[in-house]
Amino acid sequence: MSQIDDAIEVLKENCGFQVVSGTTWNDGDFSRFTELTGLAIPNQLADVLRRYGQSGTEYNDYFLVEDRDGGRFVHDVQVLISTFDIIAERHETFISRSVWEDQFTLPMVFFGSADSGHSYLLADGINPENNAVYFWQRATDPFGTGNNSKGITRLADSLTDFFLALTGLENLEKD
Repeated sequence: MSQIDDAIEVLKENCGFQVVSGTTWNDGDFSRFTELTGLAIPNQLADVLRRYGQSGTEYNDYFLVEDRDGGRFVHDVQVLISTFDIIAERHETFISRSVWEDQFTLPMVFFGSADSGHSYLLADGINPENNAVYFWQRATDPFGTGNNSKGITRLADSLTDFFLALTGLENLEKD
């Protein structure tokens, strides 16, 4: 079993992991995504998209964010892995066709959401070997660009690590 498989098993057991049938990606989807966005999908995310597609959790899906200023904030997953259309549309909305020129200049893949859709789970869109998960809490980003002290925060070194860190609210460190 791969690390992703192990992490998915933990999500099934602890978080009510569910998939939406008919949403897995094939080679054509990856090619089309790159053609539309100019971005690549990181390897671990690509593995999840190929094998599971759109997926989510039902419970115990909280995570802690520590920003650059030392603040600590609790968030919860809304959609763990979005559909092809939503991932491509978010690139269009925030990067390629934003009504606000240069709104979001970082080459990121918007693959999931949190906090009722007000925050986003992101991945590196340039280096497929970088499986880190990043977080953009759009509502608290004073410039709405992602590239400032209240912008993008690195959550985990890999998608696997992020999946394994999801937990119940009562399990998060309170200090």
